[in-house]
Amino acid sequence: MANNDPKTEKLLSKITKQDELKNRKLMAAMWTILTTNAIFYLGTLYLAIYTLKEGILLGTIICASTLVFVIAAFISLKFEVDAGYYECKNCHHRFVPTYKEALMAMHMSTTRYLKCPECQKRSWSKKVMSK
Repeated sequence: MANNDPKTEKLLSKITKQDELKNRKLMAAMWTILTTNAIFYLGTLYLAIYTLKEGILLGTIICASTLVFVIAAFISLKFEVDAGYYECKNCHHRFVPTYKEALMAMHMSTTRYLKCPECQKRSWSKKVMSK
C-alpha cells in the first residue's frame, strides 16, 4: 500500500469526498425531517386543541399526529445511524452502531452514550462524517 500510484491516490480521495458528501446530505435530510415534523406536530396539536373542545375527533387527531411524529423520529434515527460514524471518546475508534444500539442509547442531539467495539468502554461518542 505504500507504493500507491497517483491515480489510485486521486481515486481514493474522490471516493472519500463522495462518501462524506453523502453523509452530510443524509444528516441534512434528518434535520429537515425532524424540524418540519415538529412544526407540523405542534401546529396540528395547537389547531386541534383550540378549535375542537372535546370529542372523539380531537382524540383521533392527537393520536394520528403523534403516530406520524413517532414514525418520522424513527426514520430520522435511521438516517443518523447510516450517515457517518461515531467516535469513541476514550480510544478515538470510529464505528457504526446497530440501529437498536443507537435507539436504546442516551443521547444529546447526535452525541450518543455507546459502547465502543474496540475498547469495550461506554462513553459519549460524537458523530463524525468521515473515517
